[in-house]
Amino acid sequence: MLAVALVLSFSVVGTPVSADQYAQLAANITAPMNGVDIMGGVDFTVSANVTNNGTWKAKDVMATIGITGNASLKASQPATKSVFAGEFGVNWSAVVTWTLTCTGAGLVSINVTPSGKDDGTLNDIVPSRLYPGTVSINQTKVLRVNIGAPNGTAFNVTNEFPVTANVTNISSLNATSVQLTIEIDRYAQLRADQYATRTVGTLNSNVTSTNYTWILQCTGDGFSRITVKASGNIPNEVGESKPIPALALTPATVKVRQGDFPVANITLVKGWNLISLPLMPLNSTINVVLAGLDDVISVWHWDVAIKDWRSFAPGAPSSLATMEDGKAYWIKMGANQTLDLAGREMPEGTHLPPAYNVVVGWNMVGFKSTAANVTAQSYLAGTEYVRIYYFKSGAWYTIPGPAYNTTMMEPGLGYWVAFTKPGTIYP
Repeated sequence: MLAVALVLSFSVVGTPVSADQYAQLAANITAPMNGVDIMGGVDFTVSANVTNNGTWKAKDVMATIGITGNASLKASQPATKSVFAGEFGVNWSAVVTWTLTCTGAGLVSINVTPSGKDDGTLNDIVPSRLYPGTVSINQTKVLRVNIGAPNGTAFNVTNEFPVTANVTNISSLNATSVQLTIEIDRYAQLRADQYATRTVGTLNSNVTSTNYTWILQCTGDGFSRITVKASGNIPNEVGESKPIPALALTPATVKVRQGDFPVANITLVKGWNLISLPLMPLNSTINVVLAGLDDVISVWHWDVAIKDWRSFAPGAPSSLATMEDGKAYWIKMGANQTLDLAGREMPEGTHLPPAYNVVVGWNMVGFKSTAANVTAQSYLAGTEYVRIYYFKSGAWYTIPGPAYNTTMMEPGLGYWVAFTKPGTIYP
């Protein structure tokens, strides 16, 4: 029997495309219009019309949005979206949209860049034949509060003092139902005959209200942080009165010193800081110690008693309730700020001077002193230690053994110290 094998061979040949035939994609942003004002805190739509302006079809057309400034994609939308999945003919157009949220104020630059493949070659369209669209918008605030008094004033704890503020409508919209509300975080309170909220009423564009005054009473030694916030309504696109978003409101804050006590200032940089308290705080509750800071992300302390970390984060469940002298703390900041600490050099009354116990191994040691001329050897006298590290301005440093008696410890810095025996630090 004769066996015959038949072999079939196939080849796929693409449609010939001449050198002057190519796809060319352009994105034209149709909304928002370039230069438009958008109120901080609101959602808005970015729409782009993608067109094939070339002489050949495109395929698998996509568009990618880029955002520079205080705006972000809403609801985890992908930055890159499909415009058209199949063949995209010459002079064809399709629209792609994203929803963004204003997250602050100022200019925001938005660009939409198309991409895709030449349908004939299935190669990516070269960048020189892709034309992005760009617009800039201005995210506006509406109401801005200004506190006129007090301003850097110190009061005795028995004092009453006035807080005076006004509000300006810095937008092009007329605001209605405008109110001012005062908030006090500690060591002061409104006098019994005072109301926290004052009614301003209608405040037209570019108008500043009259001054409003509250009378406060000091309730103890320390720093009071006093904030005045505005609220109100504006019309939306169809004329309905809607509350002004929080991101379009600018409150004002003033810090008032009440009483006579030492103050220590600790410089905090964005990111991680290893700090300690140079004074014994008047109130060691962590919310009170940190109350003047707006950008705290978290605070951490290694507790040698439980051999584990204790931590604090604003608004979250926390295991770290206090910040005390003699201890060191990692504090992570979202921005550069200064911590103003109200405290005492030594305890008053029937309390013993401070002493801080250490254990074998690594200890987070605080430097309780405002003096800049205390050496590591002097501060740690009577203990047995082998390593000293500190962290400053984003970098690690060590105090080498030969320099223990010449290197000064820095007020406000925290230290990692390794001890070979239990001991006690007597600052």
